Amino acid sequence: MPNRYVIKEDDDRRYLACLEAPEIKVRVDRDMTVTASAAKKADEGSIFLDGAAQSAPFLDLERRVYNLDHHEGCVRAFTLSTCEQALVLVSRGLDLREKPWQIFANEPDLDTVIAIWVLLNSMHLGLTDTAIRSVVVPLVRLEGVIDSHGLELVELTGFSQDHLEETSRSLERLREPELSRKRHGQWDRMDPLEFVSSQLQVLDRMVYPADYFEAFRGIEELAKVELTENRIAVVCRCDCGIYELEKEFKRLYGKRLGIIVLQKSPRSYTLRQVDPFLPVNLEKAYRKLNLLDSAVKASDAADRWGGSAEIGGSPRKSGTNLTPDEIVGILRLVYRKPSALERATSIGSAVVASGVPMLAGWFAVSAGNRGLESFSQALADRQPEFLAAGLAMSLIFLIIMGRRGRRRLYGLRWPEGRWWGLIAPAVMIGAIAGGVWSFGWSLANGGVMPGQMTGWLCLFGFPLLAEVTFRGLAHGLLMNSFSVQYSSGRWFVSWPVAVSALLYAAWTIPFSSMTLPAAIWPGLTIFLVPVAALACGLGLGVVRERSGSFLSSLAVHWLAVATAIAAASWLS
Repeated sequence: MPNRYVIKEDDDRRYLACLEAPEIKVRVDRDMTVTASAAKKADEGSIFLDGAAQSAPFLDLERRVYNLDHHEGCVRAFTLSTCEQALVLVSRGLDLREKPWQIFANEPDLDTVIAIWVLLNSMHLGLTDTAIRSVVVPLVRLEGVIDSHGLELVELTGFSQDHLEETSRSLERLREPELSRKRHGQWDRMDPLEFVSSQLQVLDRMVYPADYFEAFRGIEELAKVELTENRIAVVCRCDCGIYELEKEFKRLYGKRLGIIVLQKSPRSYTLRQVDPFLPVNLEKAYRKLNLLDSAVKASDAADRWGGSAEIGGSPRKSGTNLTPDEIVGILRLVYRKPSALERATSIGSAVVASGVPMLAGWFAVSAGNRGLESFSQALADRQPEFLAAGLAMSLIFLIIMGRRGRRRLYGLRWPEGRWWGLIAPAVMIGAIAGGVWSFGWSLANGGVMPGQMTGWLCLFGFPLLAEVTFRGLAHGLLMNSFSVQYSSGRWFVSWPVAVSALLYAAWTIPFSSMTLPAAIWPGLTIFLVPVAALACGLGLGVVRERSGSFLSSLAVHWLAVATAIAAASWLS
């Protein structure tokens, strides 16, 4: 008889799970009791057992919150025991596969243990499984009568004498571990989850024939995520193929199953889209996985995620660097349409993340200006201070946000693809009108001349600040909620490109007096710079998206700066 019960942990809390009921978490904590009002407001999918909630029994069918109890607020002699209530729910068709559930208990006595077993094994207690039910129902009924009325009224079960004696012996076998621990003073010191797990295994051996689980697969669930309101993606390990796993998972999860990810080795996975009616297919998932997997090499088809719309896998040569949690997180980004609030939050995060470095720079300039000059003059005189403060803040943000598994989302990778360079001429044209950050140069004798070493540093540093801030931070934050281009996909202006370009243009306006058009077309600067900055921002955003890296947009930015300086020198 295989051990189907495992103890796991989530959010530093331990729980018991059954390998055949992966949507159910059993939490047993002796110190846990909740009030009646708290129980009725509990999270959707909560089942309280035998005193865990200080309330009369209730069923909230809309929110899937149940209290199976015969202590508080009821006449004990007239109320079914907890395990009987659980069996009634399962017999009446309660499906515990369709959505997540949590079972809460505080005292692991036999009534509670049997109730937990019934809920975890509900898939085997269907009306057609008469052989299994013929063993389970007498155990549940006898325990219910004893728990409610004591040994004096066992005749209420209606069993024949032989059947009653046989069932009583089975029940005593189950009760003995509990009584033994209480006799030896170990009951309050034992691990309740370990105890419940061992008792469930004893029940398995009582109920199921020896060959019942002959075809049982030891499936280890590694990660799981909600794709849509009623579909999930699951990553697991198993000693079977993907189609055998699909058949088993359909039994365990029912209609909730959307995508299966089978781990063949720590770096190798097979993907299978089970539900063909999901809003998108695996082809879109491959693009996102290739974008965020640091093991992917764009130049080699064997080193990319790929396959058909319904089945595929990880890079064949190198394998993947993504963890199971990262894989399901990426699938969620692909299949789950963000809400309006989530998209607004992404835009707000991009505004804040790009604004903080700029404000840090302005603060550095203001701190050194004691009111002796206008802010514009102070900014012109203290460009290095602005650059140092802004760049330091941007890089700190980028390092924090671009941690493992997220680096590529923020453009921290080598460029890929070949056609993004086609946008460079358009950016250069915009640069001549002041659309790129080309500060650190002084104007002398009607021409453009390089300043001191700090001028050279600012010349190269300000484009770096702009690309890290807008094409790195802001663009990366927006990619969580909006679709983007890929190196081999169609060309379009995505929301991340548009929003980051608008932010870039807005922060370019304060620098308009220091841009090159100020020397060439002084009267038109206020009109030229914002429009040119927006155009350049759009172009640089497309370069960043098509290449997957802000290094490419930085290179184009530097090239555009050189073009603008050359044009300004020639025109002046």
